[in-house]
Amino acid sequence: MQLFADSCSDISQQDFKEKDIEFVPLKITIDDKEYLDQIEISSQEVLDEIAAGKRPLTSQANPEQFTEMFTPYVEKGEPVLYIAFSSELSGTYQSAVIARDTILDEHPDADITIIDTKAASYGLGLIVERAHGYLEEGVQREELLGKIESDVKSIRHFFTVDDLDYLAKGGRLSKGQAFLGGLLNIKPLLHVEDGRLVPLEKHRGTKKVHSSMIKHMQADNVRGEVHITHANAQKQAEQLQKKIMEETAASSVKISMIGPTISSHTGNGTVALFYFNEGV
Repeated sequence: MQLFADSCSDISQQDFKEKDIEFVPLKITIDDKEYLDQIEISSQEVLDEIAAGKRPLTSQANPEQFTEMFTPYVEKGEPVLYIAFSSELSGTYQSAVIARDTILDEHPDADITIIDTKAASYGLGLIVERAHGYLEEGVQREELLGKIESDVKSIRHFFTVDDLDYLAKGGRLSKGQAFLGGLLNIKPLLHVEDGRLVPLEKHRGTKKVHSSMIKHMQADNVRGEVHITHANAQKQAEQLQKKIMEETAASSVKISMIGPTISSHTGNGTVALFYFNEGV
């Protein structure tokens, strides 16, 4: 089975290659010039453009991209598994469904599975990494899909951003939510609910936001891997990492930059936390 994932997983190009995962890039447009996410533009370049007052626009992977990528595996008789970015945040999932249906017209026996994770950034990335691990272990199809479904249900996302207005302008948050969050220099805590980014809490200052994240992790009994991503906020990410290692049972805490497409919508100063709710 060939595993596919898109660039909104924020997994690095190196990891895609090392794990032999097919990479599906979304597109970013700045000043009428289009770039393939991670291939032709980096996170830092996107964030620099935002700092300079530019507004990057993003567009979904289209059905033709998926048809072109899926078809060689279908023609070899190899099953395809695409683990997709939230359908509530992008039309990329639907593009893959259209491609699958088109291919099935010509190859009715094709084995193409598409999973809408309702996840984003390294929330999606952690699901993809676990799926890769299951495939490496030789987990059979039905058990594999069951494990992925369980991971989709248990993934947790928490974000704090410097500029809620920036999120609102990109259509990822309502203007009313952004206005309320911006009052009194409030530091917002957001999460992903049913595939959408929504405000969860409001705190004064980074320390209080980090403390709230830790409380959520403790309530979720986190024992496994944790991932932090950031947009030009390395210091804050490292502060959160230290706090997690001191105050939770997380087995590891990795830090990386938010990918180009996600950065286009969050702007500079964002810190995000991802983990699986391990339950009691």
